[in-house]
Amino acid sequence: MKVSEEQLVVELTESLRRGRGAVFEVTGPPGSGRTTLVSRIADHVTRQGIRLIAAPPLPADPRAFLEAGPLVLVLDDAQWLDESSVGRLRALLRRIHRVPVAVVLATAGLGTAAEDVFAELAEDGSVTAPPWYVVHPHQSTVDLVARTLHVLSEHDIVLLRAVAVCGEWSLARELADLNRVLADEAMTRLRDLGLVTTDEPTLTDGVAQAVLAAMSAGERNELRSKAVALGHRAVLGFEQMSALLLEAPPVGRPWARQALQREARVLAAAGRTAEAARLLVRALNEPAIEATRAQLLIQLSQCELDHAPEAGDRRLVRVLHMTGPAMSGPRLRAADMLACRARFGVARRAIETALAHPDLPESEQEALTGLYWYVVTVAGEPDDLGVPAVPPLPDSPTNPVCQGIAAWRLARGGSGGAAAVALATGALAGRGPLTPRLAAIDVLSWAAEYETALAGIDAVLVDGRRHGARVAVAEAVLRRGSVRVRQARVVEAAEDLAAVEAELPRGCWPALLSARHLVLEVVLLLAAGLVEAAREALAREAADVDGLAHAWRLFAHGLVALVTEPATAAGIFLECGICLRDMGVVNPAVLPWRLLAALGWRAAGEVARADALIAEAHDLAGRWGVPGVLRETRQLADVVHGMPPGDPEAVRRLLELPRG
Repeated sequence: MKVSEEQLVVELTESLRRGRGAVFEVTGPPGSGRTTLVSRIADHVTRQGIRLIAAPPLPADPRAFLEAGPLVLVLDDAQWLDESSVGRLRALLRRIHRVPVAVVLATAGLGTAAEDVFAELAEDGSVTAPPWYVVHPHQSTVDLVARTLHVLSEHDIVLLRAVAVCGEWSLARELADLNRVLADEAMTRLRDLGLVTTDEPTLTDGVAQAVLAAMSAGERNELRSKAVALGHRAVLGFEQMSALLLEAPPVGRPWARQALQREARVLAAAGRTAEAARLLVRALNEPAIEATRAQLLIQLSQCELDHAPEAGDRRLVRVLHMTGPAMSGPRLRAADMLACRARFGVARRAIETALAHPDLPESEQEALTGLYWYVVTVAGEPDDLGVPAVPPLPDSPTNPVCQGIAAWRLARGGSGGAAAVALATGALAGRGPLTPRLAAIDVLSWAAEYETALAGIDAVLVDGRRHGARVAVAEAVLRRGSVRVRQARVVEAAEDLAAVEAELPRGCWPALLSARHLVLEVVLLLAAGLVEAAREALAREAADVDGLAHAWRLFAHGLVALVTEPATAAGIFLECGICLRDMGVVNPAVLPWRLLAALGWRAAGEVARADALIAEAHDLAGRWGVPGVLRETRQLADVVHGMPPGDPEAVRRLLELPRG
C-alpha cells in the first residue's frame, strides 16, 4: 500500500499501539532523500519514547527483537543485505504480525532483496504476512541535486550544467566540450539518476534551477556567456537565442539587442506581453545610443500597458526627458502615446519639460505644442497662475499635428465648419503622430465626411499596428464603429465594437475610450431591441469618471432611460449637455443630446420644452455650417416634431435603426 510521509508516521505509531507489526518501505533512487526521510522518522519515534534500533546486519537470533518490543527496526540501503541477513529478515517478518515491532526498510526500489522476502511470504499460505506500506520521499529538487552532485563524475557535472544553461542537447554537448562518446555516457548516468527525462535530453522539473543554484554567480555568468556566443555562431532561432540571452550578462553587440527585440515583438503580438517585457528589460542592459534606447523604452512601455501601466508611463516620460541627437522622432512618439492613453497630467508636465529643451527642431517644437494643447483641452486643466507655459497654437497652422488639434478645438466650439474640415483633411495627409489624426477623424465624422474619416482610420490602423500603438489602434477601431453607426451600417459597427476588446484588453482602456465604447454598445443593443442587455452594459461600467468620459456615460444612460422613462431621460441628457458645455463642447454633431432630450420631453407631453431644444439644436447646426450635419439635424427634428406628444412607445420605434 502506498502512503505519504505523514501517513507513514501515523500508521507506524498506530501499529505499535495496537501491538502489531508492520513493514514500511521508503523507496527512491540514490540522492532522492531516502536517508533524510528515515532520519525524520527516527526523530519522531524517539520523541514518542519508542525504542529505535538501526542495524545494518541483523543479529543471528531475531527473537531478541520480538521480545524487546515495542520498537522500530531501521534498515537503510536494505537492497544490499547479505544472504544471511535476508534469511534472518525472513524469519523476523514471519512473526511480527502479532508483536509490536515495526520494520523500516530504506531501499532503491522494486526488485530488492527485502521485497523478494515479502513476495515469498505473500505466496506462503501458512504465514500471516504483516501490512506492507511503501512511501516515496518528497524532497525538494535542490536537495536532490545537492545530494547527487557528489556521486557524479566531472564529465557528468559539466554536461549537467551545460544542459541547465542551454536546454538544448546539441548546443549543450558543444558547450560541455565533450565528444559524442563521453557525452552519451554522461547522459546515460544522468538519466539513471532521474535528472534527465528519458524521452528527450531535457532536465526534469526544477533540476535546471537547482543545478544553477549550486553554482557561483561567476560560474553561471561565464557559462551563459559561452552559451550565447555558441548560439550566435550556430545561428539559433530568435526564440532560443532570447532564452539564452535573458539570463546572460551583457554581450555588448547589436545583434543581442536585436534578437531580444525581435522575439519581444513576436510574443507581444501573441498577447504574451509580460514575457515580452522581460526580454526588453534585458535588452536595455545592452549598450546602445540614446535614440536606440528610447525606441526600446517605447516598445517596453507598450508591453507594460497590460500589467504595469504606470511603469510604462514612466518609460515614456524618460524618453521625453532625453536630449541627445536623433531624439526628435522618439520624443514625439512618446508624447503622442501619453496623450492617446489619456494620461493628461503626466503628459502635460512631460511635454512642458521636452519643450524647454533649447535645441528642439522647429517641426518638433510645433508638434509638441499641438499635443500639449490637445492634452490641456481634453483634461480641462487651467494654466498655472493664468500664465500659459506653452505658446498658443498659430491661427493658420501648417504643421499636420497642429492642424489636427486646431481642427478639433475649432469643431468642439461648433463654428467654422469648413475651416475645421480643411484643417482635418490636411492633418490626415501626414503620417506623423496618431493622436492628432484621431482628433481630425472626429472632426470629419462630426462634419458628416464619413468616407474621408474611414480612409483616415485605415491609415491610423496601419501605422498604429506597425508601431505597436495599441491604445491608438483600439481608438481607431471604435471610431470606425461610430462612423458606421452614423451610416446605419449596424452589422459592421457591431463587429467593430467586438474588435475593440480584441485589440486592447478592457482593463487597459482609458476612461474616455470606455465611455465612448459604452455609448456605441448601448446604441447597438437598443437598435436590436435588447433593452435589458443595455441596462446590464450600464451596470458594468464604472461610475467614478469625470470630464468628457462622464458626459458620454450620461448620454448612454439617457438612451436607455428614453425607452421607459422619457422625462427622466430628458433630465439626464440635460445634465450631459451641462457637462459638455463645461468642457467647451457645444457642437450639436458631437452628441445629439438636445434632440434626444427634446424627444424625451415630447414623449412626456412637455411640448414647449421640446421645441425650445429643437430650435437651439437647429441654430447651432447652422452655426457649425456643415451641410450634412444641418440636413441630419433637420431630419431628426422633423421626426421629433412628428411624434405624437405623450406617446412613449413611439420612442422605442424611433430608436430601432435599419440593419444596413
